[in-house]
Amino acid sequence: MLAHPLSRWLRASLLLPAIPLAANEDAPLVRVQHFGDAQSGRPVVFLPALNTHRDLWSPWAESLAEQHRVLVAMPAGFPGEPPADYGKGFYASILPALAHLFASEEITDATLVGASIGGLMALMLAKEEPARVRNVLAVDSLPYLAGLFLPHATPEQAPAQAKALAQRARGLPQSAYMQEQRAGLERFTRNAAFRTTLATWLEAADRETSLLAFEETLAMDYRPNLPAIAQPVLVLAAWEAAMPAPKAAIERLFAAQYAALPNVEVRVVENSRHFVMADRPDAFEAALAEALAP
Repeated sequence: MLAHPLSRWLRASLLLPAIPLAANEDAPLVRVQHFGDAQSGRPVVFLPALNTHRDLWSPWAESLAEQHRVLVAMPAGFPGEPPADYGKGFYASILPALAHLFASEEITDATLVGASIGGLMALMLAKEEPARVRNVLAVDSLPYLAGLFLPHATPEQAPAQAKALAQRARGLPQSAYMQEQRAGLERFTRNAAFRTTLATWLEAADRETSLLAFEETLAMDYRPNLPAIAQPVLVLAAWEAAMPAPKAAIERLFAAQYAALPNVEVRVVENSRHFVMADRPDAFEAALAEALAP
């Protein structure tokens, strides 16, 4: 069993800056934290969920470092990272930056582990950098998020609705924006201590980066690209009895969204909300060990 020290998340709550800095055109779009060394085993790259700090992954990154070369990649503007210029858009900027990181680090045959939008980034990198990606573990991530949050919107309608939601949030005073964001955190985890950490991370995130990434993700339908991804993909879908949808509905939703992916397994994790690694670390660790098996 891999170590899972919740105390790291709690310490992060005390260390992060509360006031984000202004965007810097010269700031790097991706920063990376290394565990292990270049001579270690097969690379593992962790990619973040929106508004999460790199410490989301640190317990497993540290545990894997003896046998793997581990990288935790963090976009600019995420908690603990100064904002940068996303003038070309969030994904249009971050994906080339990640591809450059892979090339400069000479990463090949890597396992990508991503939560939420990090899972979507992992799929994109698997498609665009096939020689560098061996397989993907995606945690509660969908290629068409609007299918969950805007169920009555067509893919053609989703961009306008996503823009309207983001624009509304941009118009809120900071106090009202944070109040709304904190009010929704209970949906993301059953773990009260981790909700406190999520709230602190949220306050440390750059607001415009968060809204840009949210808007683009909600507007995107990545499903037409899935047939071009040949690598194995394991998807963890969170579910608990308190959710308004039964388990079978979650299974159908995820199965339908990933139907065009040639080599995929969707696995529902019970008694968990969005952050499976916090609610069901046993299930996450089992999936991670499976993804890293020879």
